[in-house]
Order: sequence, then C-alpha cells, then structure tokens
Amino acid sequence: MISKVTNGAPPGVAGLHHVRIPVKDWGTSRDWYVMALGFESFLDIEEEAGPVGVLLRHRSGVVIGLHCDPVRSAALGGFSILGLMVRDRSELETWTAWLDLANVAHSPILHGHLGWYVDVPDPDGIIVCLHTPELLDVDDA
Repeated sequence: MISKVTNGAPPGVAGLHHVRIPVKDWGTSRDWYVMALGFESFLDIEEEAGPVGVLLRHRSGVVIGLHCDPVRSAALGGFSILGLMVRDRSELETWTAWLDLANVAHSPILHGHLGWYVDVPDPDGIIVCLHTPELLDVDDA
C-alpha cells in the first residue's frame, strides 16, 4: 500500500524546522546565543515548576530550542551538534573577526571535506560549527 502512495519513496521534507539543544542553564545559554551568534529570543518555555527553556530564531530563519537538561548537556560537551552555513570563506573570516571582538572562543578557520569551518563552543562546551557550503578539492582537504 505504501508504494502506491509514494511510488516507493518516502514523502518529501520541506526543510529543517528546529534543532533542540540541551543546556545546563537556559538563561546563560540564551544570552550567549543572542550575543555571539545573533539569535533572538521569541518564546520562553515554562512548566508548572517554572521556566525550562527558550526558543530562539535567527534572522536567517534557523530556530533552536534551548532546554534545561544538565546531564545531556554535559554528555554532549565537545560534540558538534549544530552547523550554521555561511556564504563563503570571506564571510567566515568576518565571523572570526566578530567573535574575536566579542571575546567568544573559537577555533581557527579549518578545512574539511565539506568546506571551510570554525568551531565555536557554547557555554556548555557543545560545538556550534560555522561552515561554508563549497566542497573542497581532495588536495585541499
């Protein structure tokens, strides 16, 4: 029956809706994502006990949810969980200059199989990767 509905392929996906990130302290993380990466807070998430997280939106349309979960946050320290695409290497260089001015720790510009990138650890050590879209030549990577 499924093959008749979709011609044997899964239905399409229109895009990325959001990324949910566990954090130790959602207020500290919210302030960092706003200051360092230009996100804007648009919805606090509350339960009966009080606030437990926040939704942030970037002017590019990317939405992330920061949710209080210290155990999972600690487990993800050092892991790259979010990759934000920048236009090209020149824009990546502008980003590193911005991060330097804002005193935000980051790696140098690195190259990999999928383009140039910079790793930026958030307050819990979870890596946000700023990445270019171009594929590098095998000799370059």
